[in-house]
Amino acid sequence: MMGLPSILVQQLKRNDSDIKVDLDTESWIASVHGFAGIPSIFIPYLMQCWGRRFGFRCSCLSVLIGWIILCFANSSLTIIMAEIFQGAGIKSLLVVCMVTISEMVEPKIRNQSIVSYGIIQTFIVLFVPTAGNFLHWKTISLILCFPLALAIIFSFIWPESPAWLAYKGRFEESKKSFIWLRGKNKESLAEMNALFIAQREFLNSEMTKESPKRSRLLLRAAWQKISRRDFYLPIFHMFVLLSCYYWSGNLLIVVYHPLLERVIENSESAFIAMISIVVAFIIGNVVGIVATDSSLCLYPLLGFTVCSSTAFYMVPFGVSTEIIPLRHRGVAGSVYIILMSISYTISLKIAPYLIDHLGTYGIFLLYAFILSLCLTWIWKYVPETKNKTLQTIEETFVGSYKDPSVVIDEGMNESYYLNDKE
Repeated sequence: MMGLPSILVQQLKRNDSDIKVDLDTESWIASVHGFAGIPSIFIPYLMQCWGRRFGFRCSCLSVLIGWIILCFANSSLTIIMAEIFQGAGIKSLLVVCMVTISEMVEPKIRNQSIVSYGIIQTFIVLFVPTAGNFLHWKTISLILCFPLALAIIFSFIWPESPAWLAYKGRFEESKKSFIWLRGKNKESLAEMNALFIAQREFLNSEMTKESPKRSRLLLRAAWQKISRRDFYLPIFHMFVLLSCYYWSGNLLIVVYHPLLERVIENSESAFIAMISIVVAFIIGNVVGIVATDSSLCLYPLLGFTVCSSTAFYMVPFGVSTEIIPLRHRGVAGSVYIILMSISYTISLKIAPYLIDHLGTYGIFLLYAFILSLCLTWIWKYVPETKNKTLQTIEETFVGSYKDPSVVIDEGMNESYYLNDKE
């Protein structure tokens, strides 16, 4: 979907196109995915109520409907309608996938898994504009229906998130899912133990709260949530991390790659430049996987002006989900979607006008300034998440972490987790 707008704009502006677009319609085709994602704020609540797999299926189905509509589109309005379905689905899908990966994959390979997600996505982003030089956009739309159909089928194979099951108080099911995913080694059992202890404490605290009138209870609960340090601080970190992506200029290059023709007069050279930029994304993400700490990722970040935001294509999205405590993932997930949706649309909607007023050099100087501010904040204040359990990351904001191995030594041995009784 990130590569699709550039193909649509390019092919619709041809003389032989049956659908004609002006500058305003062109900017909406490029940016409508963002605002269309705002209704997806309900997906995190659905995930909290009915599970991660349910949210995943709903998200995939929305994107699939968008591709099907696009296959039969015969006007710019129909194209925008298709993109609305896609935008709603893809914003939800990104949240669902990041949450699911962070909850299911063991800490040692969680970062690699999140980055691998980005690498696979980048290959498809590379495929779409490349195929657009040889195939009609309707043919591409038909081809991309199949991955979504397969994804929905595969969702019936993998288990439900053990973290979500523990959040719902279904500890026996959570234990089975956790062992299915992670095995019975000491590190996994210790992590499961910490998860169960934290969630039992949370559930007990919820049950012992006083019950005044419902309206007062809801208002008090809302205020207590947003005033908690482990809520507002990760939310602000999330805002800064996502701003790195949406206000750094890399999205502009991917979606408006014909922009390169304004800098590189030869259209063939501009196409090669676009392919090279996407390859830089892939190389940067691979570099991010082998990093032993955050420093190696920072150097390519500072080299943005050379290779267009190498090495942080998926990092902001992954870290944003990792730092959100489990109990806040419903509301925080909605904020996540709102930030993505608004940032996506505004950054792309105003880009053609900024280019006209500031010029190519001016707009990238603006991006460089915004990115510098964001990177400074991240460098100083955002906690490291690599090789850390979600519970450990959560305690960074709460400040009361207990070593789960201590609890195990006090009598909660391995047999506690493996027998059928709690």
